[in-house]
Amino acid sequence: MSRAYVLISCEPGSDDYVVSNLKAISSVKSAYGTFGLYDVIAQIEAPDEAELKNELMTRIRNKLRHPDEAELKNELMTRIRKLDKIQGTITLMAEESTDILAESFAKNRELQKGKSMAEAYIIIHTEKGNQYQILCNLAKMPGVVEGDLVVGYYEVICKVVAPTYNDIGDVITKKIRRLADISSTVTLNVIPSKIK
Repeated sequence: MSRAYVLISCEPGSDDYVVSNLKAISSVKSAYGTFGLYDVIAQIEAPDEAELKNELMTRIRNKLRHPDEAELKNELMTRIRKLDKIQGTITLMAEESTDILAESFAKNRELQKGKSMAEAYIIIHTEKGNQYQILCNLAKMPGVVEGDLVVGYYEVICKVVAPTYNDIGDVITKKIRRLADISSTVTLNVIPSKIK
């Protein structure tokens, strides 16, 4: 499965509008308003990189003849930035090699079913060369239900669920930030959405 995460800054008070427009794009698996450095996070997904590129290419006005990853990323950003009220974006392309940990994350999701009301995405800067070990350690933590190595401004992204935002804070400060080789973290608490 090929994935990309888009971190979005938008005009104040427009996050519901942006989220509902993003959810109308077929390749957007999820989109949430957030409390944090960014206003919205969207996860884009397709069965493989070629299909992700194809899906994204059909969603843009100016098709490229031979897109490389940089051009694709640029066109994706152009398409999303064309939505009203978006001020800026950062795209993080997930590496395909992290699917091997999907079973661990699925077990964590199953353990959290019915217990968790609060959600947050944690984007992580790491020391060079240790990203995969950090992701493996995250996959072993209860409450960490998704995770990817990403190419972009950050190296790792994960989703944490817990009964309350205080519990998420405990997971971040007492577990995630104590892992070796983590330089910094940014927390994006998901805003419960009125949009279905």
